[in-house]
Amino acid sequence: MSNPLRFQLAHTPADAAVISRVFDEVWSVKTMVSPEIIVASIHNGAYGSVVWDGERPVGAAFAIVGKSLSHDKGHLNLHSHAAGVVATHAGQGIGAQLKMHQWQWARTNGFATITWSFDPLVRRNAWFNMVKLGARVTNYYQNFYGELDDGINAGEQSDRVLVRWDVIANEEPKSLSLVEPQEEDLVIATPGDIESLRKTDRANAQRWRAEQRAAFESAVSKGYFVRGLSADFSYVLSKGHK
Repeated sequence: MSNPLRFQLAHTPADAAVISRVFDEVWSVKTMVSPEIIVASIHNGAYGSVVWDGERPVGAAFAIVGKSLSHDKGHLNLHSHAAGVVATHAGQGIGAQLKMHQWQWARTNGFATITWSFDPLVRRNAWFNMVKLGARVTNYYQNFYGELDDGINAGEQSDRVLVRWDVIANEEPKSLSLVEPQEEDLVIATPGDIESLRKTDRANAQRWRAEQRAAFESAVSKGYFVRGLSADFSYVLSKGHK
């Protein structure tokens, strides 16, 4: 990177337009989130940010205000709709810095929690969200967004797991360790590289989706919850209270 990174909060329509363009580049789609929606949301207390490398925007995040997830109705939840880094700057730790920026903003502005969703088939995202960031899986949803048409997920069923980051309860985010499955646990596997598999063997990728979906739905119906991620990047589910 030629210049130190600069993290800028979004305040203006021009800022919102930059966020929208970054998302379109990351997800290879046109108007994934319109600038008008971003402007309206930020005006009503939402979060938007841009990461700059010199004069070039290389990352962005957008999160909307949600209702409280706790018994204390005075504390709101921030739902992170999208956060991404352009391909030329991937793998440099910018995504983690972006999430930490979001966490600090949420804490400063009185949000108790942050939630977001990710595709449970994507192994690297599971590790990033659950281990590196320390977010905990709270729910599984079949076809959460319906069928998507962006350059990454086109034609795919949008199954998602929702994760939750506690903000008020912690001074700073804490990474979590990998967990060892116990005899009574359920284990749900992930493919080594679902993104490549979708390009080279679509039928096999769809089989992974169907099998993982069935496993999650069966586990949830029996009262299991996701306790963590194992060393082979499988979800480890336990029964009882979270």
